[in-house]
Amino acid sequence: MPDSGRLLSEAELELIDALQINPRASWVDLGLATGSDPATAARRWQRLTGSGEAWTTVALGRRQMHEMSMAFLEIDCAAGAAVEVAATLAGAGHLITVQHVAAGHDLFVIAVAASMPALADYLLTDLPRVPGVAKVRTHLATRVFEASCRWRLRVLPQGAAAGLARRSGPPESTRRMDGIDRQLFHALLADGRAGYAELAAVVGTSERTVQRRLSRLVATGDIDFRCDLARSHAGWHSSAVLWLRMPDRLLEETGTALLGWPETRTCAALAGSSNMLLTVGLHTVTDLHPLVMRLERRFPHVTVADRQIVLRQTKLYGRLLDPAGRCTGVVPVDPWSLTPRG
Repeated sequence: MPDSGRLLSEAELELIDALQINPRASWVDLGLATGSDPATAARRWQRLTGSGEAWTTVALGRRQMHEMSMAFLEIDCAAGAAVEVAATLAGAGHLITVQHVAAGHDLFVIAVAASMPALADYLLTDLPRVPGVAKVRTHLATRVFEASCRWRLRVLPQGAAAGLARRSGPPESTRRMDGIDRQLFHALLADGRAGYAELAAVVGTSERTVQRRLSRLVATGDIDFRCDLARSHAGWHSSAVLWLRMPDRLLEETGTALLGWPETRTCAALAGSSNMLLTVGLHTVTDLHPLVMRLERRFPHVTVADRQIVLRQTKLYGRLLDPAGRCTGVVPVDPWSLTPRG
């Protein structure tokens, strides 16, 4: 196991950045972008995934995020129970991110379900019964601008980055996801770079059919791909959750603009008095105040209602993390696991 305090090399950072731009790029293209031969790039990636320092996965695309119900949860735990509660919640496929925060509550959790009735049943009935959960405050998302699929390290030269840009034409069909599509989604959760032959064996169809389905799912916005890493190993040693208030008429403009900030991880409009959530990466906790001041200067209509430093990430988009942020396991993201009662 590598030292928890080690920083990734420049070559490793460039490879991760290239995969953040295009998580399913060929080794030939990745080698060209990073100035290495394809075999070296592949071996380097194998070392990173083997150590849990970096990984790729499939993610819900924009169409699915628009159609599904997402909630951001602030959870109070009984005294001394926060670690156990976080571990329990991390095992649920519909709870995609679980974090300990320095705030008036203990945990910050992101929940996703295929329907509002299913999410409501869970929040009203099941979650309050989890041992150690004392209180839950729910913030419903009305619009998700970003869920970390576009965040990247930005260490590659602009020319190399442009050569890796994802390209997809119009979909052959805009039909909804079916059972085979969901099987493909689940098969890609452990490894977003899984090959067509491997995926075809899982779902029981041809490689060509898998390739055609994945192309359609990406083009329709049903799925996306992301590459992530143990962020402290790249110098991002902290993160924070910001709760913002602004006139509703400026939500779209502000959310879109924040997508261009290198610190932005997740950005969503909310149905509440704090009507936008913004999660940000920080190099150190001391970067929080300059970021807030920059936010208020750039967007004078925005009020920062609250801010919370993340103490530890237990789960990040389906990946279980150790205290250093390395991946130790996968809990498949499964918003379809919740179904409404009755």
